[in-house]
Amino acid sequence: MNDKPTPSDGAPKTGLAALGVGAFAVACCAGAPLLVGVLGGVALGSVLGIAAGVVAVIGLTALVVVRTRRRRACAAPTSAVKSGRPA
Repeated sequence: MNDKPTPSDGAPKTGLAALGVGAFAVACCAGAPLLVGVLGGVALGSVLGIAAGVVAVIGLTALVVVRTRRRRACAAPTSAVKSGRPA
């Protein structure tokens, strides 16, 4: 009897099936967690981005209010002196 295995017609199909199973395993086991991580990162980034925008608007508003109050406080005595009225 012949002890050597003979190549069958199913050998190329089996190799292609193994390649397909390997590609599916990579896409499922590596791609899905990667996709979930990216979506989670985008969601977290949008929340933090909105929060950072709110903090920036509050800070800018506070800065404008403080500068306006300082200008009014400093401008009042100066204008009274220039007009000739006593302070």
